Amino acid sequence: MEISDLFRRPPSITTPDVHALIEQLPSDLYALLDVRQPAEYEKGHLPGALLIPLSDLQMRLGELDAGKKTIVYCRSGNRSLSAAGMLLSAGFREVLNMDGGILAYKGIVAGGSPEAAMFCVPGSLAAHELLTMAWSLETGTLDFLRGLRADISGDFEALLSGLIEGRESARESLKTCCSELMGVPPEMFPVCAGPHCEGVMAGCIRVPDAQRWAKGRTVAEVLEMLVAMSATAYDHYLRLARFSDRADVRRVFNALAEQELGNVLRTAQALEATL
Repeated sequence: MEISDLFRRPPSITTPDVHALIEQLPSDLYALLDVRQPAEYEKGHLPGALLIPLSDLQMRLGELDAGKKTIVYCRSGNRSLSAAGMLLSAGFREVLNMDGGILAYKGIVAGGSPEAAMFCVPGSLAAHELLTMAWSLETGTLDFLRGLRADISGDFEALLSGLIEGRESARESLKTCCSELMGVPPEMFPVCAGPHCEGVMAGCIRVPDAQRWAKGRTVAEVLEMLVAMSATAYDHYLRLARFSDRADVRRVFNALAEQELGNVLRTAQALEATL
C-alpha cells in the first residue's frame, strides 16, 4: 500500500447497486458489514450482515476476510466511510462504502439481534443437529404454507405452490447432507427432538402463532408476513453458514440462504402487485 492510499477516500457503492449485487452474487463471494450499534441493528439490517460497531472494528478485524469484497454501511454513510477507510488501511482488497446508509436502502431488511439465530438454533448443537433443526424449521414452514394454500385460490395459490415445492426440495437436501455426515441411509434420518424443534418455522416463528395471526388477514398482509419471514430466515441461514466449522454444512446453509433470497424476491413481487 502506498502512503497516499491512507488519505484516499474509500470507493462507494449506491444502494441500488448493493441491492442488485445481493440478488446476483452468491452470498459467499461478498461480506456485508454493519458498523452501527446493536440497538440499531436489531431494528433492521441488511440480511446476512455482520454487526461490528465502529468502536470495536479495530479490535475485531480478525473476524473479517481481507480478501473478500466487503460492503460497509451504517445509518447514513458517515460511520461506514470511516470504517471503510480503516479496512483499506488494514490491507483489505476491495472495500465499498454504501452511499446514504440504510436510510437510503430500498431493499428487504431483516430484524432481530445478532444472537437471534443462535437463540432459535443453538450454536452448541453439533453439525448433524444443526441440519436436523433446519429440517424441522422447513417442516414447520411447510405445515403453515399448506394450511394457507388450502384456504385460497388463484395467483396466490400458484405462488404458495412454488414456495412449497422449493421448501420440499430444500428439506430433502438437508436430509441427504445429514445422512452423508452421519454415514446412515436417508430413511434412518434422525428427526430433531426437543422443545427447540417443535412447531417452529422459518424465521423462528411458532407455527400455531402464525396460523392464528393469518386468520382473516388480507392477501397483502399475509404476503408481507411471508416476505419478513423469508428475509429473517435468509439472515439466519447466512449466520449459521458463517459459524459452521464444516465446509459441507456451510454449503448447505448457503444454498438454503440463496433459496430464501429467491423466496423474498418472488414474494415481494407478488406483494407489489397487490398494492
